[in-house]
Amino acid sequence: MMRTQKLTLLLWLLLSILLTSCVKKRVFHTERNARTAAEAREKILVQEILERRKETAQLIKNTENLARDLGKQDTEIEDLKGQLANTTQSMGESASKLASEKAALERSLTTTNQTLDQRNSVIKKVKAVQDKRKTILTELEGDLQRSFSAYTASGVVTAIDGEWVNLTLPDALLFDPNGVNIGVKGKDLLQVLAEFLAARPALNVDLVAYTDNVLPPKEKSLKDTWDWSLTRATNAIRVLIRDFNVNANQVTPVGKGEFYPMASNETPDGRQKNRRTVVVFKPVLPGVPMAE
Repeated sequence: MMRTQKLTLLLWLLLSILLTSCVKKRVFHTERNARTAAEAREKILVQEILERRKETAQLIKNTENLARDLGKQDTEIEDLKGQLANTTQSMGESASKLASEKAALERSLTTTNQTLDQRNSVIKKVKAVQDKRKTILTELEGDLQRSFSAYTASGVVTAIDGEWVNLTLPDALLFDPNGVNIGVKGKDLLQVLAEFLAARPALNVDLVAYTDNVLPPKEKSLKDTWDWSLTRATNAIRVLIRDFNVNANQVTPVGKGEFYPMASNETPDGRQKNRRTVVVFKPVLPGVPMAE
């Protein structure tokens, strides 16, 4: 009995040892697996920590760059604000200057328009006067042409010359062959002229005589062609005053001599053309207004 109990106890001891050995082995494996897993997690965590540090360093660097950029932008913004302020001030000054210049130009334009209006008014007046003067001269020429129409074929010519009207009387029609005294046909011609002047007492005339360069051989008293031409003009006016009662204040004798030829004095025909008498009619014309 005792022996059996001992065997039983021994079996229980062996069994306990075996069981304890098995438990310790399982715990060992479990702890080893746990430690291996922990080491693996530690490596992963370390790697993640390194990556986070790297990312943090990059973020810090990016933040510093952004800070620098922001600083530059702030500076640029301040510069732009300064430029804007200067530009605004400049624009304000320019606007003020432009307004001043505009006002000056408007005043100048007003003055110019007033001057132009005045000048246009003067121009209109001048044109009206010129038209009136032209009308007076044209009417005078027309009256002369009608009065002397019977002598047109004989070489009597009328023409407007500036502010005057000229009536040209040919030598052969007015003077006798000696070229000094008025001929019979010439008196008839001067009678028409006298009647024309009597109807127009306000009209003044110059009776201008021209000659050629050869003095009449029978007129020994003539000194030169000036003397000859003045004698011719004076003789014509004497007839007008003495025979036809022309007002002496209306007519003036003028001698031009040989110095205003119309043709060559080298031929008889040329000398005949140069011996002529021009009655210069000087009507009273309205004065041309002057610009102020």
